[in-house]
Amino acid sequence: MAQPYPARHQPSGKKQEQPDTPSDVRHPGTRITSVHETIEPSNALGAEFSWSAQVQPFGDGRGHTDPTPGPGQSNKPCVKNWTTQESYGQILHQERAAANLAEGCGRLAEFLAQFPWEEKRIGLEFAQLNVEQHLDSHNRTCHRIRQMLEVLPIEAIHTTVVTKLQRLASAIQLSDLREWPRMFLQPETSTPGFNSVISEIAEFETKRMGFLLMVKETILSIHDTLINPDSKPDKCLPKPVPLLGTQSALTWIQFELPEGLTLPLLQLPALQTTFGLVGDIAQIFIFKPEPVGFIIFHDTVKIPNCEGILAQRHGLIRIKNPSYSSPPILFSRTPHYPTRRPIIGTLVTCPAYDQEKGSRHQQYEAMVIAIERNHWPLEWRYLIRLEQPGKPPEPRTAILDRGPLNPLDDRHYIRPEDAIFQDNDVAFFFNAFEQPLRVTIIQKVEPGSHETVRLTQPSKRNRSPRMEIQTIDSHRLFTQ
Repeated sequence: MAQPYPARHQPSGKKQEQPDTPSDVRHPGTRITSVHETIEPSNALGAEFSWSAQVQPFGDGRGHTDPTPGPGQSNKPCVKNWTTQESYGQILHQERAAANLAEGCGRLAEFLAQFPWEEKRIGLEFAQLNVEQHLDSHNRTCHRIRQMLEVLPIEAIHTTVVTKLQRLASAIQLSDLREWPRMFLQPETSTPGFNSVISEIAEFETKRMGFLLMVKETILSIHDTLINPDSKPDKCLPKPVPLLGTQSALTWIQFELPEGLTLPLLQLPALQTTFGLVGDIAQIFIFKPEPVGFIIFHDTVKIPNCEGILAQRHGLIRIKNPSYSSPPILFSRTPHYPTRRPIIGTLVTCPAYDQEKGSRHQQYEAMVIAIERNHWPLEWRYLIRLEQPGKPPEPRTAILDRGPLNPLDDRHYIRPEDAIFQDNDVAFFFNAFEQPLRVTIIQKVEPGSHETVRLTQPSKRNRSPRMEIQTIDSHRLFTQ
């Protein structure tokens, strides 16, 4: 808040008495305007009142004031000094108005940062009629924000700030909904086994959170402009749009907890630990009587299109991820390594890939917590949880390691366990065309590989089959 008089212009010595001037005289041209009105320039300053240095000792801006007229001196104020003092008064008035408006914007930003997120999130009902609970909560929040905008003291403020506030007020007014907007809340393909009403509520609450974050960012931007007028505007700031037109980076996942996970004291930690691994959690909603709900994330979720994810010590949490256009595949007969494909909860071995050296120099263990099944010829994808001493758990998406057949990229791989073979045993492996070839084990030549032999048919029919000896990595061999 600006001081009544700048320090460098305070009169020295005995304090000069001020006349009891009415407020409309001290601040001519001042008026309070609602955010729904338009600011018009005011010309009310000064025909009836001359603001001289004798009454308001601002002086000439260099630390000097006009002396009090003595005998024989004219009492008529100098036009130049009057103009300078008028300019100082306008600047001081604008500083006060900007400080008052910045304080009001700060209170509104604090409200947006606290109140909406203190609403009930645990133990909600998901019956058809209780969508009104979420709708009423949204409308109450919008009404409170409009009230706080209407009392903001807009006085002699720059037109750009007023325009932003007016657009924001218009967007909030258009976001006041009379009925549940069901037609705007079904963008994704339905997944069997999940409650569609909760999906609508999840989409609504995600839009609502994005809308309130947009309002808060706009208010904070106006606050920064008022505090630092010389700062450059943020070009990435979202434009004020109504609720149903909000496009944010927020995403959501619907979940169904295991039957045994019914205590709220265990539900929240399990959800935070499991899904905090794959995304930045914004809010968790849990409904009753069944242990179901949804989670809102600040950004995209790093999880494949799978039917569930493993919660440690609690079992599998079924999920519905609307980020994918189709529900997950529950069963698939992909040909590679059918006898040793790891299941959820399996501790697997992975070859570590060093991007700097370009070689796999060591192995590490991880647990499979989710699987994305794909139809042939697509790879299955595994979500694995890597835990290292002194580091937080890390999620990685991996595929089965097939040695030289691996794609040339920076993926992570799961190495199937080596099968145990004896000499003269029959085994199979997949070639570059994903065709299973039969081989006979000759011997184990070194740890992790076997020498094999197989019959090959020459391309020309008039030639006889020949024996081909080949050394194959043990993890590429499997039995029928």
